[in-house]
Amino acid sequence: MFMSRPLCMSALLAATLMLAACGDDTAKQDAKAPEASTAQAEIVKYNQYVDAANGITQSFDETLSQYEQYMVPKLADKKPVKDYVIGNDIMVLRTKEKLEKAMAMQPAIPEIDAAAKDFAQALGKLAPLSTDLQNYAAAKTFLSDNGALAREKSPAYVAALTEVAKAESAFYHGISVKDTANTKEAFEKAKKDTVAYYRAGMVYYGKSTLNQASGIFDGTGLGDKKDAFKQDLDKLNEMALGFDKKTREADPKGCASTMMQANAFLAAGRKVLEHTESGRYKEDAARTGAFKMMRPTIVDDAYSLRQTFNNLINNLNVSRC
Repeated sequence: MFMSRPLCMSALLAATLMLAACGDDTAKQDAKAPEASTAQAEIVKYNQYVDAANGITQSFDETLSQYEQYMVPKLADKKPVKDYVIGNDIMVLRTKEKLEKAMAMQPAIPEIDAAAKDFAQALGKLAPLSTDLQNYAAAKTFLSDNGALAREKSPAYVAALTEVAKAESAFYHGISVKDTANTKEAFEKAKKDTVAYYRAGMVYYGKSTLNQASGIFDGTGLGDKKDAFKQDLDKLNEMALGFDKKTREADPKGCASTMMQANAFLAAGRKVLEHTESGRYKEDAARTGAFKMMRPTIVDDAYSLRQTFNNLINNLNVSRC
């Protein structure tokens, strides 16, 4: 399996980078105008890349896995084919077009551009095979030729789809690297002890916390990242409390909607720590017999952690507090 799509990809860069400008006086802002213009152009390009990624409703890696699991064995047994499906053909050229649109923009984004180019080229090679097999599947031609065309083209389709999945993984990695760098930059440049600083801190430490939880999402647990996970979660709590204090200084009501989402994510993270330290995940993994069919706690915790993080980021993107 290749690197999955980043857990929350949204057009967040504009919001985070703009935080660094908060508190600058007019003269400083005027002096930084050319730099800001370039940064804004980068934001637009980055968000185009994010749009391309978010437009992929099912990753090509998942499509490859399903095709190899269900279709390849069916074609290998030589029996007449009664049903045949491939991945979403529409996504192939649509994603390629979005990538090429972003690549044509300036300035360069080295962390993403090369990977996007490889991804677009791989999609271009997959496209004719995908279109042929999509038409073949939609028209149920496999019923008249007993799967002959599918058997003929399937190896090439799998090979092309494998290259696309690899390129997709590298593309996601590039977005993740750039996103992390920009989030860190926004936090470090924000004026200390301001609403903007604490808001940027929640984004930064929220993402850092989630990065430490990769083992929760793949079902193996926190492992040696437990201490780092706890430290980042504690820093997030510090940022959230600072944000609450600063917003209440301006308005006694504070910003209840943001705090609700921040506290929900903190609570989800602390449940992960509780279940790690109590051995709950290990107990679930050791189940036998009928008990093994029960939904593991780590699956629910992973969903809760992911969803509450997404809710927090979405709130920070739209909140006017």
